[in-house]
Amino acid sequence: MEEADERGGLLLKDGTGEAIALLTQDQVAQVSQFLEQPETVALSQFLFIARLGVRSRRELSELAQEYEETFTARAEDFCEEHGYTWAGLAGALWELVMAYMESVFPRNDSITETLSAAELEKVTAYIGAAPQVSGGDAPPNAAFRDIVDILGSSSRVKRAREVLADIRAASERHYAELSLAHTFSHASETSRFDHEVLYVQRNLRKRGSDEFRDDSFLVSPLSRPRCVVLGNPGVGKSTMTQNLVHQLSRPGSGIAYEPLVVSCKDVPGADGTVHIVSAITRSLRENLQLDVQEEEIRDLATLGRSFVIFDGIDEIVDVGRRMAFVRTIEAFANRFPLIPILITARRVGYSKAPFDTRHFDIYELDDFSLEQVGQYTEKWFGSTGRSEQDRLAFLRETENVPDIRTNPLMLSLLCALYRARGYIPRNRRTVYEACADLLFQRWDAMRHIEQPMDHRHYGTRLMQELALFFYKSQAAQAGVQEGQLKKLIATFFTDTASVDEVDARSRAQDFLDFCADRAWLLSYQGTDSVDHRLFGFTHRTFMEYFAAEALVRRARSLDEVVEEMVLAYDRDASSVLVDVIFQCADDKYDGGARDIVSILMARSKNSSRQASANYLSLCLRVMNAAPLPPQSTDAIFDVLLASWNTDNLESSRDTALAVFELSRDPRNRFIAKVRTNSLHAGQALARWARFYWRGEALMFDQQWDQQMYELAQEAEVPSWQDPPLMAYLLRNELLDTGQLPTAWEWGLGFQAFGETVPGPVVLDMEEVFGEVGEEGGAGRITAAFGASTRAELPRVDGRFLRAAFARMGEVPPPAPDRLAQATQNRDIRDALLWACCALFEVTAPAYHPFHKHVSFVLGQQWFERGAATRTKGPGRTVISGVEPFSLRELRTLHESGAVPGWFIDWCTEQRSLLIEAEHRPRPGMRAMRPAQPAKRR
Repeated sequence: MEEADERGGLLLKDGTGEAIALLTQDQVAQVSQFLEQPETVALSQFLFIARLGVRSRRELSELAQEYEETFTARAEDFCEEHGYTWAGLAGALWELVMAYMESVFPRNDSITETLSAAELEKVTAYIGAAPQVSGGDAPPNAAFRDIVDILGSSSRVKRAREVLADIRAASERHYAELSLAHTFSHASETSRFDHEVLYVQRNLRKRGSDEFRDDSFLVSPLSRPRCVVLGNPGVGKSTMTQNLVHQLSRPGSGIAYEPLVVSCKDVPGADGTVHIVSAITRSLRENLQLDVQEEEIRDLATLGRSFVIFDGIDEIVDVGRRMAFVRTIEAFANRFPLIPILITARRVGYSKAPFDTRHFDIYELDDFSLEQVGQYTEKWFGSTGRSEQDRLAFLRETENVPDIRTNPLMLSLLCALYRARGYIPRNRRTVYEACADLLFQRWDAMRHIEQPMDHRHYGTRLMQELALFFYKSQAAQAGVQEGQLKKLIATFFTDTASVDEVDARSRAQDFLDFCADRAWLLSYQGTDSVDHRLFGFTHRTFMEYFAAEALVRRARSLDEVVEEMVLAYDRDASSVLVDVIFQCADDKYDGGARDIVSILMARSKNSSRQASANYLSLCLRVMNAAPLPPQSTDAIFDVLLASWNTDNLESSRDTALAVFELSRDPRNRFIAKVRTNSLHAGQALARWARFYWRGEALMFDQQWDQQMYELAQEAEVPSWQDPPLMAYLLRNELLDTGQLPTAWEWGLGFQAFGETVPGPVVLDMEEVFGEVGEEGGAGRITAAFGASTRAELPRVDGRFLRAAFARMGEVPPPAPDRLAQATQNRDIRDALLWACCALFEVTAPAYHPFHKHVSFVLGQQWFERGAATRTKGPGRTVISGVEPFSLRELRTLHESGAVPGWFIDWCTEQRSLLIEAEHRPRPGMRAMRPAQPAKRR
């Protein structure tokens, strides 16, 4: 149809091959611009749909004639608007478009054969209700005629563009920020954040498949997506739609769509009588203050320039009204074939009024993954001026409530609590109460969703009774039949609220129905084998919180409370139940926390060693939950320190962890106590050093790091022969190398609560060649180790050695000048040579990455001669390969100071740097590198 001439223009030809016109390069660009206009694209898309769905040739011919006239009129207007001169070729261009469409999608049965039945039904649904593909002659629906009327009127096209710009500008302002007002209790707090600052991209999982798509495909709606997004309460459906509108409407996005948001619960007459275009117009007037006419909204929808979002279809609580509104939306989608549509709904209850899956794709929006929790907290703490240390502390403090913090709504509330207080309140009861109140009471009320009276008046007390029932029965936690729960709730109404039995049963059913549809705390979880509905708690944390409230309310003495605490702790030491029971009891009984600790300590004295340790751990656990008088904290610490003096260090991780998780007041009391006794100080520092070398010190409040450092400065502990503690003191320059034992095997690594970790020598070797070495100080420990090898040769386990140096191959190799400078120091050179020789014993005949990292200390060829000497013998004549050193050469090397004396024995295989297998320490332990323990200056 066309071909380029020698001048770079385009020669147009008709179907017979006759030349029509020669377009210049500029005209080709102008025509392309016209064909890419959204209105021109919409016209072509309508015609394509019609070609697939309209079986009547007469109907299609008439429609194509009208479209050609409209296309020509639009081309003339376009050329007149821009001063172009090719308007007379509009008819020829249309014929070329039609010919191209026929060549790619011929109008015969072959094209429909390539489409699935579902795709054909989706396409023909836009044409009208009759099955045209099977031969029906019904005309296309109103939208196919409307586009001719719209594009044939320059004033309507112009007005549509103006309205599009107005709506996008107003939407950009209105949705410029994410509002988190639900998380703040004071109006003075800032609760609005830019999307880019806080929004975390979400993943959508297509129902019935393993297909995942990130939400960016909605922001580029050229494929005209029509989908329903389902998710649990607080999962972020509305936040996702806010961000979608923001992305669609922001300036410079290059997206030619207007976002139109319909809040389903606010639609009047959402019972089948509503006119959606009217509802959209009303929403624009009320929310964006735009005086827009319905005809203008219809024009934009017909042209496919709208992206309509129906937010919260589930918030139409009445199922009958919801079903009618679903049908209305489906009719709206058929009336306007080109518009993308998104509907959000809660997962539970959606099946009562679903959308037709032949025309709408269903996606699931899940809670945050651990990675997304990290992304959100990184954004939050960065935007609110909090440090990375604070963020890590926050993550640590919320580890025991994973089912809460992965819910985006709850995570935002926890972050807000942290921002307001600087920490997650140690009183977990306060946290869970705030979360439960938001989730169970305030969220629906804030969104003006109708709630049953019994939910408002008795909901919290009912949740406590039901939670206790679930907690007491493991079988119940797998789901309880509706009838059984109905009896429990009805009994509550009759026994507590003086409701007669008939009314109580009716109201119990209403309460359960509301829970099933709204799915906040107590939710519908499916059916059993006889088709009875099953209910359970959505979040175990909230079940435990409400159960704790009920347990303490029912308890008649503190001994009963202590018994419940011990049972809960024995069942699951990580459960929130223990803390909440303790805090509830302290609130109910004057001096309750003090008396509970006294009871626990009394039990500890009269128990077995293991039971006594459990009571001690429980006491340490609850010290953060409520304030205690000094006599109570001192009693706990006295027992703790006495046990530390007799227990094995490596087996005391649980009590050590409990100590270093103490909050400010008990922490200060503990430091003051151990500061007065060097033995106690050493015991505390030895345990702190283990967390330090495991890279776990960052888990704790940063004040611990400072206070333990100060304690190490003051304490008289150099005589301690504990490897992690010596390594901690050496690393932080609190111990001189001259005070260390002669043997240095511990400097390469040691056990720290069951993990084998690389020690200060290995870490210092990395710093000798790393960027951190430029600050000075690096190499001090390596040099001391090298000097020690000349006095007493370290011998280590080969498997540990391989693990200790495993990371060395992962870091960038040093620059040649830095390596040359480092090896000028004899002590550093001897340390590196020892490592090379020991590692060769582990990996021979191959080399370890460390060898290349340090360039074999004195060069690869030189080291290969030493290795050959060890494997073949000194002075041996070889036919091929590397020639070993002679004994004379080895003695010369030693006399010149190039190598230490032990190197001769090693080369002649008179000495091994590895210990025998039977002496290997703790086999099977995995090596672990600390998260760069910081050196203090």
